[in-house]
Amino acid sequence: MKGDGPSNRGIALLLVLWALVLLGTLALGFSWSMRTEAMAARNGIDETRAYFQARTGVSRAVALLASLPADNVLAESIAGEDGDASYEVRIESESGKVDVNTVGEEVLLEILRKGGLPEEEAETVRDAILDWRDEDDVSRPRGAERAEYGRMTEPISPRDGKIRGIGELMHVKAVTREFHDAFLSRVFTAHGKSTQLNFLRAPEIVLRSLPGVSDEAADRILEGRRKEQPISAADLAPMVGEGLLTAQGLALLSGGSSSNAYTIIATGRAGNDVTRIVRCLVEVSGAGEKKVKMLAWLDKAPREEDG
Repeated sequence: MKGDGPSNRGIALLLVLWALVLLGTLALGFSWSMRTEAMAARNGIDETRAYFQARTGVSRAVALLASLPADNVLAESIAGEDGDASYEVRIESESGKVDVNTVGEEVLLEILRKGGLPEEEAETVRDAILDWRDEDDVSRPRGAERAEYGRMTEPISPRDGKIRGIGELMHVKAVTREFHDAFLSRVFTAHGKSTQLNFLRAPEIVLRSLPGVSDEAADRILEGRRKEQPISAADLAPMVGEGLLTAQGLALLSGGSSSNAYTIIATGRAGNDVTRIVRCLVEVSGAGEKKVKMLAWLDKAPREEDG
């Protein structure tokens, strides 16, 4: 029986070692869990901070639009920071976008093509948008009217009238949220009030989407707007002779500043690059101390690709 002593001690030692391994594993798991929860809590706090940074940016932009000439505000760099949190704001005039309520059929089709849609899909979206905004109930060849929308899983009724906000296009036949967010919401407006647009205020993505406007023409316009003496309407005409603009492209770019609506895109950041983007549409009226009316607000706007 004396031989049992070392054997028992070996078993006991083995049990102790296993117990230590188990306790170590539990401790490691607990530590990892606590670290994950702490990081999640920190990210949640940073997301809230980033959101309110973005809201601060919106408030500052609204204050500037209410007190300064719009051209001055559009040319100004709007940004701020507070420790590891910051915001930056971009303001776009709706007069620099294509009015979805007045755009012609062929122009609309070409814009959708340049936006990346294949021929048949571009025709489908074009016809569906035109059916959505017209007052009749007769479908175009690839479009949709009340009967088609009524057969959907979640039935809706088309506007059959003037589109009131670009967000409506998400409900149009064949329009995906991805295409709406990445292209339609950035190129089109429901507040342009003209078949033409102001080339001095058009975002880059709009310039590159217009029929009859080459990439070289868009580059020249973008470069010309940054000069001390900005490019003028008279500078556009020679581009037609150079083959950079067509007569149609020149006509589309010849619009004046007819819209008093503006899109504000405010990006807030905090902590370890936590980002929140707020996008809103405002309308400015009056003179001197002007009134700014909020028309639309999107709390969690998607990130935008360049161009």
